[in-house]
Amino acid sequence: LHLTQSAIERIAHRAACEQERDSVLIATWPAAALAGWLAGSENRIQQSVCEKLLAANVTGEQLLCLRKADVSKLGLGALGMEVRLLSVIKKVRNNHFAALRAFFNAPPSCSSSSVAAAASTIAVVAAAPPAAADATERSSIPPHDFKCPISLELMEQPMIAPDGFSYEEAEITTWLASHDTSPMTGAPMASEPLILNKSLRNAITAWKEEHLRRRR
Repeated sequence: LHLTQSAIERIAHRAACEQERDSVLIATWPAAALAGWLAGSENRIQQSVCEKLLAANVTGEQLLCLRKADVSKLGLGALGMEVRLLSVIKKVRNNHFAALRAFFNAPPSCSSSSVAAAASTIAVVAAAPPAAADATERSSIPPHDFKCPISLELMEQPMIAPDGFSYEEAEITTWLASHDTSPMTGAPMASEPLILNKSLRNAITAWKEEHLRRRR
């Protein structure tokens, strides 16, 4: 699916629960965020499996498309690991398309391909000037660049890492304590000091102040 970032966030904003929200937003996740989610308490995917996916730089969007043959090529070792990962992929894929069908008002029998066709139409609509209510709804969602690529949460102290990307200070510090690669690209990362991204921090602060003002 080739939905715009704003369209995906718009769908996720209407999710009934966190699990449904994650199932939608997974299409926007970089490899590091995906690995962290898979290792979480809900999915309980073994760390070694998550590391293989990270080494292969598998993003959330790519995970939704993985099939049994693709998973086998990862060389996970034990059959149980493959079965567990395939089970999680099937569940999140089903939830993902269920959320899209619900948003697009498509019938339950709608196939993934027909959902994709509807998605392209919705993406164009989402890019059009929205009604006042929709504008207010979207204004409550932080811009994608304001979120940490690892935690996917709004950053408070964005730091520029040696790979050129900005991360929340606590998240990238924790990452670098056990990795020497970039969370975004998987490439080796030089051992250099983190640099405060002052312009991004100021932009986030301004957005938060404006958001609070709109809510009053």
